[in-house]
Amino acid sequence: MFEHLFAERGLSLDRLKTLIEVAKAGSIAAAARGDSARQSLYSRQIKELEEFFGVELAGRRGKVLALTRSGWELVRLASESLCLLDDFKSRSRNLPYRFTIGAGDSLHAWVVAPVLADIQRRGLPWLFALENLRNSEIPLKLQNMDVDFGIVRTSALAAEGLESRAICSMDYALYVPAALAGKKVRGRDEDFSLLLGMFPLATLGSGSGFHASLKRNCAEFGISLRVQCETQSFPFAARMLKSGAFMAVLPCMAEAELGGGFVKVTHPALDRLSRSISLAWNPRLLRVRPSARRVIDVFSAPERE
Repeated sequence: MFEHLFAERGLSLDRLKTLIEVAKAGSIAAAARGDSARQSLYSRQIKELEEFFGVELAGRRGKVLALTRSGWELVRLASESLCLLDDFKSRSRNLPYRFTIGAGDSLHAWVVAPVLADIQRRGLPWLFALENLRNSEIPLKLQNMDVDFGIVRTSALAAEGLESRAICSMDYALYVPAALAGKKVRGRDEDFSLLLGMFPLATLGSGSGFHASLKRNCAEFGISLRVQCETQSFPFAARMLKSGAFMAVLPCMAEAELGGGFVKVTHPALDRLSRSISLAWNPRLLRVRPSARRVIDVFSAPERE
C-alpha cells in the first residue's frame, strides 16, 4: 500500500523531527543553537526531504532560511503523525499521556495548578508540561500544535481554526494587609481611593495593558494611581502583599493562596477589569489524540469527574 513511499531514500522520522524543530525555532540557525555542525546536518536533512517530496520546504528570506507554505503543511502532517505514535507508545507501555499547557504565570498558579492537584489526587493517567506564554503568543502556538492547550483571555482568541470553552472569570480586587488597614477599613468602595493615597501599592508594571487599563479606570473616578512596586507578574505582587509592607491589586482567584490576614476592597474601577478566561485547543488535537477530550472536560468542569 505504501511501497512508493519507501521506493526512494530521504524520508525518516529523524528528518521529520528536524523539520518540526526548525519550525518551532523559527529558522535552521535558531534550531541549531549556534552549533555549526548541527546547522549543516539540519540543512542537509531538509534538503533530503525536499528531494523526496519534490517540493521546496524552506526558502531564504534575507539572511534567514524560513519554511515555505509546503514546509508548514508537512510540519502539520508530521506533528499529527508523531502525536499518534506517541499515544500508541503510551498505551502499549501503559504509560500516562503527556499534554502541554500554555498560559501566563497567574493562570498557571491559580487556574492550572489547582486542577492538576485534583487530577493527581484522583489518579487520572496524564502528565503535564507547563509553558509560560503571553496571551498574544498562545493562538499561534495552538495553530502550529506547539502546545496542546492554551488558557487565555477569551478576547485574545481571534485566530481562526481554534476551539475553546470559557472556564472561569478573572475578577480583581485590592488586597490590604489587615495590620495596615486597621479596624476602620471594611472593604467598601469609598475605602479604595483612601487606601491608594495612604499605603504603598504593588501590581503589574506600567508596560502592561493591565496597568494602563487600571490607571485609566481610576482616572475616570478621579482617583490617582500610584504604584510603588511594579511587578512582571501577579504571583510576585502577591508575594509583596504577603510581606505585609504592600497592598496589591490581584485577581480574586488568588484568595485561596493568600489565606487570612488581608482585607479585600472592591471598586467599580476594578470591576471593569473583569475578563473571561477560556481553555483553547486546535480541533486537530482531538483527531490525533482523542484522549484530549477528557482533559477538556476536566478543566471545563472538574466537579463532573
